[in-house]
Parts: sequence; C-alpha cells; structure tokens
Amino acid sequence: MLVKTTRWSLVLIIIASLQLGLPTSSSAHCDKLDGPVAQAAIEALDTGKFQKIQIWVGADEEQELKAAYEQAATVRQESNQAKELADQYFVETAVRLHRESEGMPYTGVKPADIPNPEDIVAGDKAIESGDVDAILKVLQEELRAETEKWFQNAVQAKQNKEQSVEAGREWVDAYVKYLVYVHGLYQKINAGPAHGVGK
Repeated sequence: MLVKTTRWSLVLIIIASLQLGLPTSSSAHCDKLDGPVAQAAIEALDTGKFQKIQIWVGADEEQELKAAYEQAATVRQESNQAKELADQYFVETAVRLHRESEGMPYTGVKPADIPNPEDIVAGDKAIESGDVDAILKVLQEELRAETEKWFQNAVQAKQNKEQSVEAGREWVDAYVKYLVYVHGLYQKINAGPAHGVGK
C-alpha cells in the first residue's frame, strides 16, 4: 500500500510540475508581419477605420493604440518614406499592445517568411471555410501518434519490468510519462485556451 501511494504521489507531483511549466504563449502567428494583427493595423490606416485594429486589444490598451494610430495616420501622408516608417511604427505598437492585452511578453514583430505551424494553418483554413474538419484531422492524427508512442513505451517496459531493478525503473519511468501525458492532455482539453484579450 505504501508503494502504491508513493507511486501515485510521484505521478501527481510530476503532473503538477508539468502543468506549471506548460508554455502559455499564444502568439501563434499574431506577432508576425503577415499575421492578423499587422494586417488589421495596415487596413485600419488604409481605410481610416480604427475599429479594424481596435478589436485586437483590450480596453486598457485602447487609448495608447488610438494615439499611435492618429500619429501614424498623420505622418504617413507626408511621403512614401514617412508612410513606410509610420506603418512600421504602428504595426509594432499594435502587436505589442495586443500581446500586452493577452498578458504575454512582446518579443518584436516576426518576419513574414517564417512558416506557420501546421495546426495554425489548418485552424485558419477551418475558420475560412466554416468546416471544422480541416483542424480536426490534424489534431486527431497528432493525438493518435503521440498517445500511441507513450502507450507503446509503457507497454513494452511493463513486459520487461521483472527482469532487473533497472528494467523495473524503466517501467516506472515509462508508466509515469504515459500517465502524465494523458492526464496533462485531458486537463488541457477541458481547460480551454488561456487567452484574455479585452478581458
């Protein structure tokens, strides 16, 4: 009974540690030069409709964004060079304030030529088409592959666990990693996204 309790205590400790260490960044492609925030910033300047970019920040960031918008809108009319610099300034400000509204650090605007991860591409396609299957297919394939990997590691280690102390320890390691993965995944599924723009 003591061994069983200790094992489960270890599992819970590792799960708690992993949950605390999970990346919370939701930048995805929002901080890229060709991302939705940058595109909305330029569209707002081109059309004169501040609301195009206003929706990407919270109420706390709105005043600073509005001031930057008005400055950029005025300066960009002076020359092509001024337009380029004003647009760059406003895009950087918009992305920074968007990140701030999410509670995330600003690390600069990323180049447009950095490929988006497969899940982001599929997620955008699903939104554009109105068909969730585009993202579900990617998620299901990834879920099956990763779960099967940790499961098979644990099953194989279990078959050899009686051979030696080292084999037993390998079994415990594989078993704990498998459960940590499954439980962490289950928690993330039920927790929903950690995102707070406008909250």
